[in-house]
Amino acid sequence: FCPNTTEVHIYKFFTDKWEKLHVLAKHDQIVSGIDWSRSSNKIVTVSHDRNSYVWTQEGQDWVPTLVILKLNRAALCVHWSPKENKFAVGSGAKSVSICYYEQENNWWISKVIRKKHESSVTSVAWHPNNIHLATTSTDGKCRVFSTIIKGVDTRWTFSSFLN
Repeated sequence: FCPNTTEVHIYKFFTDKWEKLHVLAKHDQIVSGIDWSRSSNKIVTVSHDRNSYVWTQEGQDWVPTLVILKLNRAALCVHWSPKENKFAVGSGAKSVSICYYEQENNWWISKVIRKKHESSVTSVAWHPNNIHLATTSTDGKCRVFSTIIKGVDTRWTFSSFLN
């Protein structure tokens, strides 16, 4: 839950009421997007501060890892890919960032798709093949992009989207 502030609140339902368990506070401006990775139990957040954080639960604490998005406008939306090995961020910079974890350096990296959008990207949605990404923009258009990243998407993944 994001109360339209710089924080994200995590609640749990106990018997007959919701109880606040955690407050994730790292962003400098309003949090505009959040998504949860079911299998790895990671949370990704984006904000008008042009940054993203991947939150990992370690014991009872949520530990943030900063993701540099290389944006000059607000990050507006975020969504994990079906395999949860990368995520997409739509922005007010007319672009989409595809973010993935680089094991060798122990950090998250973003690749920016700067093609075709004429206005803010307000929504992103993954195809089940983990390669194609649909985006919508305030220019009234829906676009589909290929998000193949060498070293992240396996050979099996490349051939699976051709079938």
